[in-house]
Amino acid sequence: MHLCEFYRQITSLEGARSLVKDGHAKATDFLTFIGYCGWDRSQLSDEISNNNWYIVAADSKTLLNELKNNDVNVNDDILNTGIESWSVLMKMIGRGDEIVQIEDSFDDLMLKEWTKERLIFPSDEEEGDKLDGFIQKATSSRDFGTEVGVGTMLRSSSFASSYNPFLLSDQEYHQSTLLIIQDDEEMSVGVILNLPSASAIALEFEDTKTGGESSHVIPMRYGGRYSDASDDDSLLWFHCNDDLKRKKVGSRLGPDGSFIWTVTPEDAANAIATGVARAEDFIAVSGLSVWEKAIGGLAGGIKGEVNNNLFEVVDKESVECVWDILLQQEVMTKKTAAENLSLINTAWCEGAPEDSMQPSLDAPVNRLAFRALQKWISAFLIDR
Repeated sequence: MHLCEFYRQITSLEGARSLVKDGHAKATDFLTFIGYCGWDRSQLSDEISNNNWYIVAADSKTLLNELKNNDVNVNDDILNTGIESWSVLMKMIGRGDEIVQIEDSFDDLMLKEWTKERLIFPSDEEEGDKLDGFIQKATSSRDFGTEVGVGTMLRSSSFASSYNPFLLSDQEYHQSTLLIIQDDEEMSVGVILNLPSASAIALEFEDTKTGGESSHVIPMRYGGRYSDASDDDSLLWFHCNDDLKRKKVGSRLGPDGSFIWTVTPEDAANAIATGVARAEDFIAVSGLSVWEKAIGGLAGGIKGEVNNNLFEVVDKESVECVWDILLQQEVMTKKTAAENLSLINTAWCEGAPEDSMQPSLDAPVNRLAFRALQKWISAFLIDR
């Protein structure tokens, strides 16, 4: 889409070329836009009500002149260009005091990271080499590479100080701990273990010791954005308790040697009622994470993700320790959020393989990624 500053009208690329060719306009008269902004019904009005936007009366000449004034060359500081335009317009509507209040705020820093990733394009050769390497790693994982299968515990990888793939999207995977529950020719399926939600699960049963009714509460955890539509009761239950394993409560998840067992809610309630287990011994998860192996998805599923250094396998010697840390998490509320986040970090650090790169957690991009995770939790998991 091309906007002509002289005519103040929208035209196509062909239309812009025709105007220039016929001498009615110069190439510098045009501003080029790619893409559109869109909102669902009532979404924009809701955002305005929440003070995410200001309604402003302004003539098109004012806006176009400001956009023209902030047109930059590739050698200029493109990261600040949009922010500078916004600052000028905020001053023009009498809200200049807000600029200082949010300067270098979380939103500003995220915008700069988005600009670096989405607007500053590498050369065709660099992009081609990167894509070739990605495809090679992903596809080769079908035949060889790190052993990943049902019952494997993983964590998101340690990333260099200048890059974090879970900063601008999929923030729930930053410092995540995962468990793979299915791996076949079509896809890998897993659950995130370390994100307790605001929903509590009450285990109600008859106490065999007292004869009365008893109830215990554990957090329902967010496992991923997908759900099992064929299963009305889609909660998945797991334990890693040696006593319960010896008494055959549940079944082993994966091959011999896997530390984690899956269990039905009925078996969990019965084990608690008979004093064999405590409610805190179990983790219950709602939702799934899926990595496709079909064409159009990552060819190697979760193995491809591991080979591309997005996730790494937790050493078997660390699995039980990581599990015990996660059991300390509580139902997510404003009061428990800080402690739950601390335990997310503790479990993630404990799960680091011996050969894992030591992350620079104080690096700006990693601090920002952790703040993005906090924002994600606040938006989707915390009981308001």
